[in-house]
Amino acid sequence: MVTNPPYRPFGLGTAEGIGETVRKVTGRWWLVALFGLATAVLGILLLADLATAVGVLAVLVAVALIFEGFNELVMADRARRRWPSYLLGVVWLVVGVIALAWPGITLLALAATVGVGLIVAGALESVMAVTTRAPMWGLSLVLGILTVLIGVVALAWPGITILTLAIWLGISLLFRGIGMIWFSLMLRRVHQVA
Repeated sequence: MVTNPPYRPFGLGTAEGIGETVRKVTGRWWLVALFGLATAVLGILLLADLATAVGVLAVLVAVALIFEGFNELVMADRARRRWPSYLLGVVWLVVGVIALAWPGITLLALAATVGVGLIVAGALESVMAVTTRAPMWGLSLVLGILTVLIGVVALAWPGITILTLAIWLGISLLFRGIGMIWFSLMLRRVHQVA
């Protein structure tokens, strides 16, 4: 009686197959390191030139709006009523194009959104702290009030809000790049063992 060998997709069923797959994946550790280095350098450059960081922030917001518009248009066919999705997709596309053409207004809108968001979140946190009286509710109340005050400052001085977001973008990219470099070194170590 002849039996078929067990099904092993992509040669992963054997130790040799697994080892070969691991060597292929970890063999590209240097590519991850290059992307990490490029991301970290971009973060440093943005922190060194905050005007560029502010411009990049405006472009990122605009690109995100345009992608959301395309996504809404593509997904419209899955809805029962398609016209709201098509309309929303067109609105996002138009707003994204305006944001690209007029980055100053994009940044002011972003600062206003952050300010309003902070005020709403702080007010909700304060109300929840007072109504639930959970452990350390006083700290939650103080944090909620501070969040509201920061939101008011964000609305009163949008330039500071934009500058803070630009600094955050640079710091975020720097640390993301460092994390990618660290991950690539872990891949390299695994590659050497495999």
